[in-house]
Order: sequence, then C-alpha cells, then structure tokens
Amino acid sequence: MYTTIELDNYETEVFNSFSKKLNPNTKHDYLSKILLFKEFLEDKELFFVEKEDCNRFIEHIQDAYAKSTCEKIYSYLHSFYNFLKKQEYIEINPFRFVEKPVVTRIKTKDNVLSIQEINQLIDSLPRLNIRDRSIIVFLVTTGCLLNELVALKWKDLMVDADNNSYVRLGKAKKERIVKLHPYCFRLLEDYRNYSGLSEVITPTEEFVYTTQKSNSITDRNVRLIVKKALDNARLCKYSAKDFRHSFAAIALRLGADEEDIKRQLGWSDKYYAIRYKYVLNFVDSESVDYIINKDNISINKK
Repeated sequence: MYTTIELDNYETEVFNSFSKKLNPNTKHDYLSKILLFKEFLEDKELFFVEKEDCNRFIEHIQDAYAKSTCEKIYSYLHSFYNFLKKQEYIEINPFRFVEKPVVTRIKTKDNVLSIQEINQLIDSLPRLNIRDRSIIVFLVTTGCLLNELVALKWKDLMVDADNNSYVRLGKAKKERIVKLHPYCFRLLEDYRNYSGLSEVITPTEEFVYTTQKSNSITDRNVRLIVKKALDNARLCKYSAKDFRHSFAAIALRLGADEEDIKRQLGWSDKYYAIRYKYVLNFVDSESVDYIINKDNISINKK
C-alpha cells in the first residue's frame, strides 16, 4: 500500500483540517488510504470523484487486498468524504452509494491453525534466526496483537518468586499481565544473549525487538517474519492475525474459561468467544496453562 503520489497544497490543507484530532499513527494510516485512492484516480481530483469512481476503486482493491483491509480502506475513505460534505467541500459523499466490503466476524477453519499445524510451524523454526524464532513463539503462545509485540519493552517482562515469567501487554483499559510459556521466555533469554545484552533482564525502556537499522521493529517487519515462518512450514494460507485466533480457539476447546480468554487477549467482552463456535470441533480436543500441560504440543518438549 505504498505509493509515490502526494497530495497537492490545497488537498494537504484540507487533510490537515480533517486529521487535526487524530494521533500520528492514525493520521498516517488515513493518509495512506487517501493516497491509494488518489493514485487509482490518476488525473482526477479527489474533490470531483463520482460514485462510479468509488465503485471501480473498491472492486479494484478487492482483487489486491484481504477483505479486512478492503473494509478498512472503505471506512477510512467514507469517513474522509463525510468530512468533506460536512465542511461543504462537496455536495454529497460518493461512497454512500458504494457497497461496503464486509468481513464476517465468525471464525472458520481458514482462520485457525490446528495443533498439528502449530507443531508443524514450531518444528520448522530452527530455519529462522533467534530473534525471529522468539517473535513467532511469542505470538503463538500469547495471542497478542502485532502492535503489542512491536511496543514490547524489557521493563514489561517479569519473573515471580516461583520462577514463572509474565509480560505486560496493551495500554490503558487494554493493559494486562499474562503468563509466558517457559519456552517463550527461554527464547527471549537466548535472543538477549545473542544481542550482547546482560544475562539479567533489567526493567529498561529499550524495545525488546529491534532491527539492525533501528532500535525498534515495525508491524510490517513482523508480518514479513511471520510470512517467512509460515512459508517454511508450508502453511502459506495463514497470516499473523491467525495466531491470535488460533490461541483463542484452542484454549477455548481445551477448557479455558471465556473470562480468562478475555483477560488474556484484552477483549472488551467475553462474548467475543462466540466468533469461534464453528471451529471448536475442529481443533484437537486437547489461556496458556491449558496449552502448557498438553504432551501432544511440540513446544512443550522444547
């Protein structure tokens, strides 16, 4: 979704007015969607588009992006054009005549790895470097969001008197402390040692995952790492977000309480669990304690 197209001076002024209350990340996200649309329009100006242009654009992106991404692009553009109408830059929002790409929130087999497939993934991890192995295991065993992994700092890791390890994830109302799988924590220690850091994990503000060129990692970096891991395991049909879905479905199938999963994943409502009702009979009848105690999961033998 990267483009060399830019807004002209007038468009920039209008966009700055529209986005003045947005945080920097959201503002950048909106801008990228608007630039994508402008690139598609070629010589046509943003303020003179018609419903036919919008329809063709939505059809175009549905051939190039996942349904969830198309839904997001539509929502952002609809919101932007609502602003233009409200501020009387245009008479009518052309996206109101376009059918919104809708993603079902009910999860299917296509969204969830089975235990055998997770074993397949774990067994393929030696082909990755220590940082990338650690990232994959962290995602699989915590069910965290990509932005939570990206924002992870050494100060967020902790160990109790019984040598159980935990991590603080999320912000504000989403902040929670969840237990780490022992193998995940060992990989973090190995990664720390490989990076030349002291053996003892100290509560610093430094990001856990970095690149050679930066002191932090990006969502895009993580997605590329996940894609490589899934390709190595011959599980190409899955993506990063499916690790979170898999954690939820497998933990529920193994008997974890919906309220526990809500706390683990930072859901606002435990009834999100209903989204997994169609896959619970698929995953093997075998929160991380449920997963840790199963002998048929390869990661527990590491």
